[in-house]
Amino acid sequence: MVRQMVRETAKITAQGRPEKVDETIVSVERAFEIVGMLADSVDGLPLSEISRRLNLNKAIVSKLLNTLEGMMLVWRDERAQRYYLTYRISNLGLRHLQTSRLLDQCSAALRQLAEETGELVRLAIVEPGGQRIVWVQSFAGSKRSLRIDPNYTLEIGLHTHATGKAWLSTLPFDAALKLLLQHGLEPATAHSKTSISEIRAELEEAARRGFALSYEENELGVGAVAAPIKASTLGGASECVGVVSLAAPTNRMSRTDLESCGSIVVSTTTRLGETWPLEARARSGAFPRMVE
Repeated sequence: MVRQMVRETAKITAQGRPEKVDETIVSVERAFEIVGMLADSVDGLPLSEISRRLNLNKAIVSKLLNTLEGMMLVWRDERAQRYYLTYRISNLGLRHLQTSRLLDQCSAALRQLAEETGELVRLAIVEPGGQRIVWVQSFAGSKRSLRIDPNYTLEIGLHTHATGKAWLSTLPFDAALKLLLQHGLEPATAHSKTSISEIRAELEEAARRGFALSYEENELGVGAVAAPIKASTLGGASECVGVVSLAAPTNRMSRTDLESCGSIVVSTTTRLGETWPLEARARSGAFPRMVE
């Protein structure tokens, strides 16, 4: 029935190929909105709050949650009456990364950087659609006795993390500003830059140098340097597909020390960009699938 509706509503171009039709199923959109909400919630969410955020009555939301629960994507704490994501969501993501061989190909270079510097090295990838960047892998160097927790935060602050700045420095500023405003410019520490003019100047400097720096801007006592991974597209241009960052406690690495690590981080991202898996780029949208 659905296929018939799509065939009947699809338009045909002059070349004989069907145009992309804006066909959506509202319940699927709402289900994934719920997944997104729960992914960002540390303490889960009650039915009433999910209903409020979706602006839907509780009966509809309850059916959506029951469906997700039946698929083992969501579980309900009966005592607290709150909903949480199961690990099946993260497992699906890991399976996707595994089939693309992305982590396998990146591991050696990242581990080498961590061991050479003795510090925390993390890989973040740009999600399909280019609207978000997320951490997917980390290596802690073993040369130092004092380390920072690789999971001290899961959210990448676009204007406070070196990773966020490195990614935005590869985009036209109008596109970068749109993402910044969507995520908000709230300060994380007294050192966070919230002025658009300051942020723009820093992104331009990062683009020129090839790496970005954050020094106690996201968390006191922590500094980081990060460089974008640029991979070539079939058209010959390059796009940022991910970022590698190196973070260290400020009592061990000064701002100057971190800047001096910029070249070695860039060297690592250059290697990764040259060997970035074709499958990962195809799935991210860099290489569109051919329509037959």
